[in-house]
Amino acid sequence: MNTMKELTGADWPLTDEAKATLRRRRADRENRVLRDEANREVYDETRLACEVAEMLREARLEAHLTQSQVAERVHTSQSNLARVEKGQNVKLTTLYSYAKACGKRVEVRLI
Repeated sequence: MNTMKELTGADWPLTDEAKATLRRRRADRENRVLRDEANREVYDETRLACEVAEMLREARLEAHLTQSQVAERVHTSQSNLARVEKGQNVKLTTLYSYAKACGKRVEVRLI
């Protein structure tokens, strides 16, 4: 069982059942929102930022770090790091610093 502390820095348990419920709710919410064509266009425009944000979050969790710990390593605030993990303010310099703080490296390819 992962704990909420491992996921967010907060100190309360998050069971596998609770995680599955949260994932289902998120998928349901996304499906409802994406039925609207205008919402889908905005989603497509921001999809890459969201995918990068998810990769960053996963790298942090694999490194067993909290947002606060990564923020300290990249010399920013925890709240700014939270925005990055939501797909906001994702700049290349932030991406490289974040990856390095988690023991990863960034590889960019055009295909």
